[in-house]
Amino acid sequence: MNVWDIRTLADDVRGIADVADEISALVSSISVALEQVGNIDPIWELSDRFPLVGRSVVQLRVSPELFEGFFNSSAGYRAMFRRGRRIGSLANAALVDAVQTRLAASLPEVVDAHHIKAGLNGPEWIHRAAIPKPMFLRSLDPSLAKVWYSTAEVQSNGEIRRLPFGVSNGKIDVGLSNHWAEIRQDAEDCIIEVKGAFVGSCGLFQIKDPELRTRTLSEKGEA
Repeated sequence: MNVWDIRTLADDVRGIADVADEISALVSSISVALEQVGNIDPIWELSDRFPLVGRSVVQLRVSPELFEGFFNSSAGYRAMFRRGRRIGSLANAALVDAVQTRLAASLPEVVDAHHIKAGLNGPEWIHRAAIPKPMFLRSLDPSLAKVWYSTAEVQSNGEIRRLPFGVSNGKIDVGLSNHWAEIRQDAEDCIIEVKGAFVGSCGLFQIKDPELRTRTLSEKGEA
């Protein structure tokens, strides 16, 4: 069994300072992966509740080694939430900021994005259409966008490839009464995903409660 030897930290600025190097290493690993992958194929996901409202989705294919460490190591993404909700939220925001910064430098002023929507059997491709770069980047707000792994890859031709659910039989002893499930994918399915906030007339929002997500990650390692 994977065992995380995690010391107790205060879930405040002092605790964040204690793991600043680990958060920085996470951000660096994603930044390197972004450089290696080259161009990102932008995705715009329409809300099923508000069809005229959408959000940015960024899918980043990574190595199995990066994927493994990102989700299952004691210095990884989920481990930051295990240390504390504020610590995890800060790590999430730093990762989103790295993606947003990279795209701000590389995207054209008019983004040719895949438009997708929720369907009965998962996301469905609609078409490619233009999105203003400022709107696409605005959706990737570090305080509301969220990082996880993809279970449906939007391919360059518009086809959507469903991916395995990712939860394995392996367990992690994180120092709680309940063990966390390891997250694993085959090499061709290791895709880290950033989903932005929905951009509406009244500002940015998430339909699912961000505080509930943070609490569930901290207590169960699930999102």
